[in-house]
Amino acid sequence: MIIAIPASDNRTDAFTDERFARCPFFCLYDTDTRQSRFIVNDKKDAASGLGPQVAELLANHGAKEVHAMEVGPKAQMILNKLNITIKLLNTQKTLEEVIKMLNP
Repeated sequence: MIIAIPASDNRTDAFTDERFARCPFFCLYDTDTRQSRFIVNDKKDAASGLGPQVAELLANHGAKEVHAMEVGPKAQMILNKLNITIKLLNTQKTLEEVIKMLNP
């Protein structure tokens, strides 16, 4: 399963970004292969409709789950329609810490 995590940089020792739709990168972690890859959030500077655009971007990359500090209501609506589960993080963590939580 592909899990999308908003990232402040494109390396696993970077912190999760507090902004879902405006983060610069997404870490896409594959729980089957235990591999991470990064995509640029080329939607982050959109003037409007940002949340739904980012939800579509993640769906196009095969994401089935999002782990984020917050997700706006419009993005939540689209993620739900796309059957992408949202898991909220209660504190900011490094991507490594989030990945470690996925692989106990």
